[in-house]
Amino acid sequence: MVELDPQRFFSSQQRQVLYSLAEGRCELCGDELVVGWNADHRIPWIAGGPTTVENGQALCAGCNSKKGREMQFQDTFKPRPFQADVVTQVIDGIESGRDRTVVLASPGSGKTLAYLSLATRLFREGRIDHIAVFVPRVTLAQQCEIGWQHLTPDKRSEGLCKLFEQPRFGKIWHRTNEVPLTGGKGTGFVATYSALATSESIFLEWAAKHEGRFLLIADEAQFCGDSRDNDGGGTRAGTLIQRLHGFALHTLLLTGTPYRADNAPLVLADYADPRPDDPKGLRPLVKHAEATYADGIAENYLRTFEMHLTEARVSRRTLGDPSDRNSGDTLLTYNLSDDGDGLAEVLRDPKTWEPLVEQVVAKVRDKQKFNPEYRGLISCMGQSEAKKVQKYLQSRHPGLRVGIAVSSDTDAPRALAEFRSLPMDILVTVRMAFIGYDCPQISVVGILTHYRDTGHLMQLVGRGLRVWSGMPAREQSCLIIAPDDPKMKDFLEHLRGQREEGLRRVKEREAAEESTGTAEERQLALSFVESAVATTTRAASNDTDVESDELMLIESIKVEVDSAEDATKLARFLDLYGIRAKRAQDVPGPRGDSDNEVFVEVPQPPRTDKEIMEDLRSRTTTAITRYLHACGVAPGSPGYQDAVQKATFRVNEAAGYTAKTANTVDRAEKRLKAALALK
Repeated sequence: MVELDPQRFFSSQQRQVLYSLAEGRCELCGDELVVGWNADHRIPWIAGGPTTVENGQALCAGCNSKKGREMQFQDTFKPRPFQADVVTQVIDGIESGRDRTVVLASPGSGKTLAYLSLATRLFREGRIDHIAVFVPRVTLAQQCEIGWQHLTPDKRSEGLCKLFEQPRFGKIWHRTNEVPLTGGKGTGFVATYSALATSESIFLEWAAKHEGRFLLIADEAQFCGDSRDNDGGGTRAGTLIQRLHGFALHTLLLTGTPYRADNAPLVLADYADPRPDDPKGLRPLVKHAEATYADGIAENYLRTFEMHLTEARVSRRTLGDPSDRNSGDTLLTYNLSDDGDGLAEVLRDPKTWEPLVEQVVAKVRDKQKFNPEYRGLISCMGQSEAKKVQKYLQSRHPGLRVGIAVSSDTDAPRALAEFRSLPMDILVTVRMAFIGYDCPQISVVGILTHYRDTGHLMQLVGRGLRVWSGMPAREQSCLIIAPDDPKMKDFLEHLRGQREEGLRRVKEREAAEESTGTAEERQLALSFVESAVATTTRAASNDTDVESDELMLIESIKVEVDSAEDATKLARFLDLYGIRAKRAQDVPGPRGDSDNEVFVEVPQPPRTDKEIMEDLRSRTTTAITRYLHACGVAPGSPGYQDAVQKATFRVNEAAGYTAKTANTVDRAEKRLKAALALK
């Protein structure tokens, strides 16, 4: 192993000497050195080169970048074309004077690794010291910290960081209002847009202190509205991201949709003139890199899909005018697939949503025949609906392992983390397991929401489109359970078009590889839905439609032969042999709850440093309370508070830290040990 100089960067005094020795000019190209020039190691530091004047040289940013590109690291991370393009676009942007890069990426494309690999490269090239990441939800912030680097119970470092050899970024902490936000060079923080708006001074002061030396990441930037062309609207977070951007070396905007849900533009983004054929007249987003569902199919990191669309018979009653004797109530009956009005009311009727929930349960069990770790996601309109679904599942299927995560629950982030790591079957949620939630074991998605924006639906079903390393990519598919309304059918066609494009590219690539022998890794009359009853369900994938009668027969065949294959796949098999399914006469009911119950003992999910410290503080308080109880001093007794203060003082003295200053895991552990040692 090469012994590395403990001093990684040249000091200010050394930089002055190098500048003088080079007479203010780049030692490779001779151009005049300007602000941003680099003190570079002749023999790379990673190769053992010392950080001395003798091993240093003054280089302009351009020459240093070229030299950095030539540096070889034994990283095991192999970027996807999209991820590599993001890095290239940002580097080119920095060198050309562009201060931001806009990326439009579909769910599951690997945005997190894209910006982490980018940050690693910029750090290695000496361009940045820190990374500042902003995300919309606490869950995503925790996911970023844990995913990049976390400590195992035996203090081993685990996470995506291990894909990169040193030098690489160290910890990326989840922060709310803690200071400092970062540690030494090569560290970063991740925070929510809400935390930014609540504690703006902390983040702005940090940015000013590290001006020009950090990379700013606005993940899921559609949460940041821009005041431009929006009558002074926008969001507070968007305004603050713009201010932070003024201090950053470069800003990377990552979004899954070119507009916010209110059609407002994204912060810091530019837009071209509207296309003549666009009925909405929206201006196209100017993007520098893009990853679509088609790209994911083509590159084998997103799954194919099958959608089961359930029809419903809707009865809508419109009340007559009480002042008009000739005006009576009217009752209109229609199929949901013909008219999607009142979809939210339809989905609140148990006679509609219960059959859809049962389908999710059945399909999850099918998937678990392939792998017991497969699981399902049910997205509901509101918290009351989600809790009804959870109660229904627990009552109807007592053996089912059901999780719930809604914003009213303070434990929602923890519930989401546990669903990823612990043996579970179905997660019921309301937009919590939505943007950015990464749990590739989800292979069944139940849609009980009335939102029909393509971007929203793409984000939702995207939770089930990610390829999971636990199974071969070509053997995986996502099953989508949804109501058969007109806008859902439009979304189906959108997915089909993307998948067709992806598969076409797969065929072209395979043909090329075969020839060359190479391969690469919107107030009407007062009315209400009187009733809505789910009736029939049909299935549709990219290239096959299976009507409800055929689907019933195929599902019954699957029960008889204990098959878990997607219905459309079996339908293609029947067509292949000249057999066409007939109407099913008797369809067996759902399988019993005891089917395929698999419980596996697994470790508790990894936690962020903040979670670990909160646990340690709680355990320390408990230890002090137990010590006082052993001494005969119980809560509420005379002198109890004074005893608590004295015991806490002893703990702080022994550990060397107070509860406030014990702001690292190691310090918090020392306080706990001191509390446990009280005698």
